[in-house]
Order: sequence, then structure tokens, then C-alpha cells
Amino acid sequence: MTTMKNHRLPTLSLAPLALAALTASAQTSTNSVPTIAGGLTEIYDAFAASGLATATNYAVEPYLTYAPQAPAGNTVGGGVLTVYNVSQLVGAGLGVDYLGQFSLVSANITLHTTLHPLNFLGGSWTNPAVVPFVLAGVGTPLSGTSSGFSAITDAGANVSFGHFGGGQFNAGACYGRWDNAGAYSGPRYHFFLGWSKGF
Repeated sequence: MTTMKNHRLPTLSLAPLALAALTASAQTSTNSVPTIAGGLTEIYDAFAASGLATATNYAVEPYLTYAPQAPAGNTVGGGVLTVYNVSQLVGAGLGVDYLGQFSLVSANITLHTTLHPLNFLGGSWTNPAVVPFVLAGVGTPLSGTSSGFSAITDAGANVSFGHFGGGQFNAGACYGRWDNAGAYSGPRYHFFLGWSKGF
């Protein structure tokens, strides 16, 4: 959700990688017994060979959700959003939400910009970045009381910090809504701690 470098994420998914690893395992000697460690090693090797390990311009954002108007006992949940920067201002994302007895898979578009509010101090103070964003999406409920498509909107901000695995951590919060989600329609508050690479 921040600025973009001149790289693109290969359009690959982990599902074909897992299938390839399992197929390779099945093609080994019929006398050998497959092991979990061996299967994981093959999946990791396929992942490393795919280019995903060196890809940039993506972020993974796990979050907690509080939905005060959801049915009693189902107001707290969470989810994860994966975002791919397609330009310096626009990202495309896939999200999975779970809230009590309700789950939703969604496709989202984000608009974001990067601000450096401490630039005027100079030196290392120019590094901290604040990223305000808005998100809009369409979701398909997989369980719960809703049918058809649900509309998703969010607005918030995150702050980048630290470095790990060639990327950066971020933390933030946002306010949003689910509409056409049956009893789970209404406002939501998200609190997230994520990691991005190449943003």
C-alpha cells in the first residue's frame, strides 16, 4: 500500500506449486513411502523455483475485525488481505474474512499514497512513511445468512517500520462496512499488522 518499484509479481499461485510437488512425489519409486518432510521439501523447492521468493510489490495483511452490529457472540473475527501493487497509487487484492459463523471471500481494489510527515526534520526522520488508503470490493459469502454478492468498503492508514526477509512490517487500522451481507451487514473496524515487499 505504499510506493511501487519497477517489478511485477509473477501471476502464479501456490495451488499449482503444491499440485506439482505432490505429483512429483507420486512419481517417485512405488516402493518408497512418502513422508511429510519430503513433501514439504518438494513444495518449498517448487516455491523457490517459481520466482515468488524474489517477487516484489506485494503485501500480506492479517487483521482482527470488530463488527459491533453483527449477531451477538459473532462480533469479533479476523481475516487476511493480500495486495499486489499494479501502479504507484493502485493495488488489487484478494481477501478472506471470518466473523463468528460468517465467512466471505472478496476481490478488492485499493487507492493509496505514501506520505513522509517528518521530512521537515531531515536526516533519518525522512524514512517513516504513513500510507492512507481506501478500499472497495465485492465479496461472496461462503457461510452465514447472506446470499449473492456483498459490497465491501474501507478507509484507513498504516505506518511502515522495521525490516525482515527483504521486506518491511506495517501496522494500521481502518473503518469499513459490509453491505448486502444479511445479519452481518454494518460497520467494521480492522486492526492489522502486515508485511510488504517492494512497496
